[in-house]
Amino acid sequence: MIGTSIDRGAAAARQVPQIRHDMVCAMQCDARILITGTSATGTRALAQMIHRHGQRARSPFLKLNCARRPDLVLEARLFGRARHSFDGSASSSRGLLEQAHGGTIFLANIGQIGRGLQARLLHFLEHGEIRRVGADTAHAAVDVRVISAADHRLFEQVAAGTFNPELYYRLNVMHLVMPPVARRR
Repeated sequence: MIGTSIDRGAAAARQVPQIRHDMVCAMQCDARILITGTSATGTRALAQMIHRHGQRARSPFLKLNCARRPDLVLEARLFGRARHSFDGSASSSRGLLEQAHGGTIFLANIGQIGRGLQARLLHFLEHGEIRRVGADTAHAAVDVRVISAADHRLFEQVAAGTFNPELYYRLNVMHLVMPPVARRR
């Protein structure tokens, strides 16, 4: 038992320098990043640090937690909505992707979005086009770096068919694994 905890401690000690190295690499490139780790491990703080020290530091950093929200609400928050769309609003609104143009958007708990929103997000990642909810045509093309976070089960969701594999690979250009807080010094 003592040997097991020493081995775990040694493994955790190796993970911390690895995440630092990966973080520096992420700051120097503009690739999409998927951060995996258990809840409350600091994924948002890591994403903010990568943005703050990266090529897009002078542009906005916006965040959206995808947990326990209806897809229609998430879709409107991400893509915006056209005038007189689903809520009868008299004016259109810009979504977070449009607001983050030139900057970074952090999508926490990405594994909790539904299949329809997964398809819309995949289309955005492939083409860079924004089509507001309720609009018939694309509204704008935007340039946004996407950093997303999920727990370690995201690949299992892909294997089970509940998360789009193409979206997974588009989000997972660079993969950072956050070690649990208890294993850090």
